[in-house]
Amino acid sequence: MAERILIVEDEPEFAALLVLWMERSGYRPTLATTGNDALRKFYEEHPDLVILDVALPGLDGWQVIVRIREFSRVPILMVTARSSESDKIRGLKLGADDYITKPLSFPELLARVEAALRRASTPSPERPRRLQHRDLIVDLDDHRARVRGEDVRLTPTEFRLLAYLVEHAGQLVAHRQVLSEVWGAGYDADVHLLRIQVRDKAPARPSRRGPRKVAPAPRSRSRPPKPAARPAAE
Repeated sequence: MAERILIVEDEPEFAALLVLWMERSGYRPTLATTGNDALRKFYEEHPDLVILDVALPGLDGWQVIVRIREFSRVPILMVTARSSESDKIRGLKLGADDYITKPLSFPELLARVEAALRRASTPSPERPRRLQHRDLIVDLDDHRARVRGEDVRLTPTEFRLLAYLVEHAGQLVAHRQVLSEVWGAGYDADVHLLRIQVRDKAPARPSRRGPRKVAPAPRSRSRPPKPAARPAAE
């Protein structure tokens, strides 16, 4: 059965193109043009994925994503003209699985839709169902993370990222590897997604055991950079 896609977009021409591309790709799209209409259709039709704009009449996209995330982990792709880093951070913090800015490539959008649906539906039976690193416990069945017994509130993408990092604790992993495993195929060049997620969740102060860092991918050359020249003595 074709996956159901809820498209939330109030610009008529762009909405019509989204619907057309989804239909031609074998999906079953439903269009909502306001935030309130989006929530009503979400409750009624239980879509497999949501394509969400920010600037909407009534409830805006920020409010819609908050409402959906109160009870659902359905993949949400934000497609909007807002391209500032602060808006991208806000969308990912609220629970978006991806953030795409207009103008966009429709084939690329379809690839991201396919990747998000694949992540949501593909189980990983070979992975342990419970991961632990020191005081942190990640329960893959319940989608819950706890530190010293207290729940940590995470978006679906943050949870997948945390689970991957805990599973590979102590290992050096490249940006591309993390992006491919957490976001899916086709995202290995979107380093900004990873940097935003990690930077936003990094502690403001180091712990007593010292600061924790996520190391960048090693450069292709193993030779260390030359030290800066010292100023001449006066």
